[in-house]
Amino acid sequence: MDKIIFFHMNQLGDLLFSLPVLKATKQKYPDIKMYCVAKKNLVGLLESTKLIYKIFTKEESISKQIDLIASIRKEKIDTALLFSESPQSLLLAYFSRIKNRIGFKTSSLNFLLTKKVARIGVPSLDNNIALGKEIGLKNVQKDYLNILNIDKESNIRVSFWLEDNNLLNKDFIVVSFGASKRRQEKCLRKEVWIKTLNQLMDMKKNVVVVGAKWETEEISKILKYVSKDVKMFCPECGLLDLSALISKSKLFIGIDSGSMHLAAGLGIKCIALYGNTDPKQIGPRPLINHIIIKRNSAKKNAG
Repeated sequence: MDKIIFFHMNQLGDLLFSLPVLKATKQKYPDIKMYCVAKKNLVGLLESTKLIYKIFTKEESISKQIDLIASIRKEKIDTALLFSESPQSLLLAYFSRIKNRIGFKTSSLNFLLTKKVARIGVPSLDNNIALGKEIGLKNVQKDYLNILNIDKESNIRVSFWLEDNNLLNKDFIVVSFGASKRRQEKCLRKEVWIKTLNQLMDMKKNVVVVGAKWETEEISKILKYVSKDVKMFCPECGLLDLSALISKSKLFIGIDSGSMHLAAGLGIKCIALYGNTDPKQIGPRPLINHIIIKRNSAKKNAG
């Protein structure tokens, strides 16, 4: 096997669950050319791993998808590993004339796969490790530590921001209470966060609340009820800048989200707040490094 292409899911946490498989692939097959298909906002993180030969951006329009298929065909790739179960990913792999298409039995168009792997529960690192076994991977690491690399430009931008906000060379806590637009059911009540932030300020902690640009208005509504010393960071340059900020923090507090997994992947201790999802399956890895609080106890503590 000299070439392989990975089809990624669209969420940040799901991307992080795939990185150990990419790393193990490169370790087992040092000369292999590895390709990825991923959403545009995830490309920077994939590039930071320094594992990928070429990244194709997922497209929505039919005409651009046709162009994408043509581009993949030119590479003459013989094996595809599909973390994504979406019809779009399976169709792309099929029409790109990739001979070996390995994915999950639960994929909606699984008849397009040449090899099907059982998926237990929700998308997770453990499921991805099972997928990796189909290409001969036996020792995939069970966390996503030491895979991402923060680029110099992001570190510089974040250092300037910390200096402007009087936080450079100071310990600070990152708090994230948002989730992706599709997963808002994970979010806790605003009152929980207002009380949590005020308690942290009473303890004389430096606090930075992080979120995507589209969350700015909602974060601002919560911060109206909190000490003015709490800072808000919504990176203009995306996930690499968020990674740079989190990597410089002392602690991360947040719900089950991509940002939480990003913090864990950067080696930052997390206090992770979980609701209906199972932290044993999709908790921050390695679990032993972090503190897990289920939603019922979080609500109780919030009063």
